[in-house]
Amino acid sequence: MIECANSSQCAPYKHHFDECVERVTQQQEDPDYKGVKEDCVEEFFHLSHCATQCAAPKLWKALK
Repeated sequence: MIECANSSQCAPYKHHFDECVERVTQQQEDPDYKGVKEDCVEEFFHLSHCATQCAAPKLWKALK
């Protein structure tokens, strides 16, 4: 599944997830940050869905 998450098919989702993680990390490290606290749940689900769509055919082929 990791190879699917890093595939060109899922690259846009991985990019958005990585950017979000970077923003959240910066927010957590800044004691003076007063803005809206963000999480990356939506980005994670988009990446996870893409990786699952990529991995499912490979998994079923291996299980047959």
